[in-house]
Amino acid sequence: MNNSAARIFSILFHPLLIPIYILAILLEFDPTFTVFLPLNMKLLITGTILVTTCIFPLFIIYIMYRMKMITSFYLPKREDRIFPLITIGIFYYLTFYLIKDLYMPRYFQIFILGATLLTVITVLVTLRFRISMHMIALGGVSGLFLGMSILSGGYSIFWLFGVIIISGMTGSARLKLNAHLPSEIYSGWLMGAVVMCLASFLL
Repeated sequence: MNNSAARIFSILFHPLLIPIYILAILLEFDPTFTVFLPLNMKLLITGTILVTTCIFPLFIIYIMYRMKMITSFYLPKREDRIFPLITIGIFYYLTFYLIKDLYMPRYFQIFILGATLLTVITVLVTLRFRISMHMIALGGVSGLFLGMSILSGGYSIFWLFGVIIISGMTGSARLKLNAHLPSEIYSGWLMGAVVMCLASFLL
């Protein structure tokens, strides 16, 4: 993998884009949404989640950068990640609060609440150690699909294998760009997978 491909993988599978991918997949899993939900409603739901889980957090992080609260918009330093992670966690929980009483795919609600919990854990870990947020996110997706496969008879196993392959390629991309050490890649993916798999059983 060359540097250009590594950058593309890093952008395509940025942690803040993951909730949109999960929502799109889960909306198609649920026949009620597939058959009865109009396209304009699907777009409205997707747009709302995009705003609360991606656009607003990015905007706040940009403000932090402009105010020199962080040294780089790309958060290369461990110390720069604390306040952006707290911001992301707040918006994830806000998203969960907004959708918890709506008829949404159950596993998406689990994913958002699990992502909130993972963000809190990541903040605590980041106080001492640097860890890959890309791999935490993809590990979380892997853990969600693993839990779904176990609980629902394996119908999401195809997605699990796909995410594992994407995780490996994204991890390789982060290493190629010298963004992380191997230990930060592996520990991030494992933490995300374990926490989200447990969340799928317990929440």
